Amino acid sequence: MNLDEVVAQLLAGSLDEFTSARNAKAKELKAAGERDLAAEVAGLKKPPVAVWAVNQLARQNKPILERLRRAGEGVVQAQSGAVSGRKNAAPELRSASEALQRELEAAVKEAGAVLRAGEHAADEATLRRVQEMLRLAAVSGGDTWNRLQRGALISEPRAGEDMLTAAFALGSAGTASPAAPRVKASEARAAREAAETEKRIEMEHVVRTAKADEEAAQQAAQTAHRLREEADRIAADAKRAGERAKQAAKDLERANAKAKVSREAARRIRPRR
Repeated sequence: MNLDEVVAQLLAGSLDEFTSARNAKAKELKAAGERDLAAEVAGLKKPPVAVWAVNQLARQNKPILERLRRAGEGVVQAQSGAVSGRKNAAPELRSASEALQRELEAAVKEAGAVLRAGEHAADEATLRRVQEMLRLAAVSGGDTWNRLQRGALISEPRAGEDMLTAAFALGSAGTASPAAPRVKASEARAAREAAETEKRIEMEHVVRTAKADEEAAQQAAQTAHRLREEADRIAADAKRAGERAKQAAKDLERANAKAKVSREAARRIRPRR
């Protein structure tokens, strides 16, 4: 057993039970003499709910994952063609990007169902993180994609060397020609530019996410302010109601006292028989 297999086992279960399951597995491995693996397992951090969700999706819906990967490969191929000046490259890239977006939307919808089934919030911020992880994995391939397929992705991927490797490999998949050295140079340039494009897209995503989070924070502040004002009004109403209740109690006490005096006076003047 290796670390990825253990991670896949842990992520297959409930996220709420991750820590206890991790500790139990580390103890089990240590008792079995696998001290190095036990130490690695013990050091695993509980993943964010978005990471748990994409692993659950990978385990539960292989077909949607396969379609997503094919769409990601299509985008990388189209990017390579665009930077190498291939004819009709622009519409091909646009078509490939649209196809990837459709598959991402379908996958994110399924991930939302996974989150709700696990009694987790399928809020906009979480689903954005799910979409970004799936997009990077589909386009990058490599170890990131392999771990996702196994349901063993323990942390959120970032654009990097996997993207460069995938772009170069896909760009090199064409038929050889007499101008092979020139084509290879073009492919290398395509790989570099595709990686730069990926980093730029990631930065744009970070900016959009920051803006959305700021808007959410402002909305939360407005909601909190409104609730505080409402609570203050309720408290003021309660205070006034309490004061009225106290006054009513005093009025009742005075009325009872007057009634008592009146009854005693009536008894004194009642004629004797």
